[in-house]
Amino acid sequence: MSQLASWLAILAGGLIVTIKLSAFTTLFTIVWSTLLSLCAISQWRPLRVAAALYNDLLRSIPLLALLIFFYYGLGRIMAGLGVSAFWLAVAALTINESAYLAEVYRGTLLAIPQTQWEAAASLGLGWASTVRLVILPQVLAPGVPSTLNMLIGVIKNSSLASLIAVNEVTLTATILVSQTFEPMQVYLVLAALYLILILPISLLARWLERRFGIGAGMGEETQGAAEPRLAPQAGA
Repeated sequence: MSQLASWLAILAGGLIVTIKLSAFTTLFTIVWSTLLSLCAISQWRPLRVAAALYNDLLRSIPLLALLIFFYYGLGRIMAGLGVSAFWLAVAALTINESAYLAEVYRGTLLAIPQTQWEAAASLGLGWASTVRLVILPQVLAPGVPSTLNMLIGVIKNSSLASLIAVNEVTLTATILVSQTFEPMQVYLVLAALYLILILPISLLARWLERRFGIGAGMGEETQGAAEPRLAPQAGA
């Protein structure tokens, strides 16, 4: 038990870094994915095309390749600007995860019936006002389970940051193995720590999916929602 306690004390520092890395990545991914999904349903074709290209391109590039490019390709430039490997990992994770989450958010937005866009237009609301006042309030709750699933992916993928010298919990465990020569025991403890982090989030996501009835009663009139027939109005 004393050995386990000493291992946990060592791994705790790396676990804090993992939590911080996941928290910053999740925050930035939510913001960026929201902007991408709004561009994907925008009235303006260039924004829709740019969002589609971004999502298709970034989903085609492995996260590991992004991390290597950021660290070895841009690392010297970023280091000169005072950007650490931690923030390079946050940037790579955010860019990668947002390409997937943006598509999920886009699908949630498209599930809003077209009649609601038309009703908003009849009230004199422009596209931006319709999105802000009518559409987004309806998709916030259904989008939470998908966001939590993204967080689970971020926590697991954050282990790859160990390859660019970010001292998160996986790298800390690897260093501990090199000191103790007990890889099985150390990595079992590491797996248990990931399980403790991820299992509650997974259970919460499942409960929210049942609570909000994700996919039920939505989408009957989604045709054309990606290109709402709303002309921008003055003051919208």
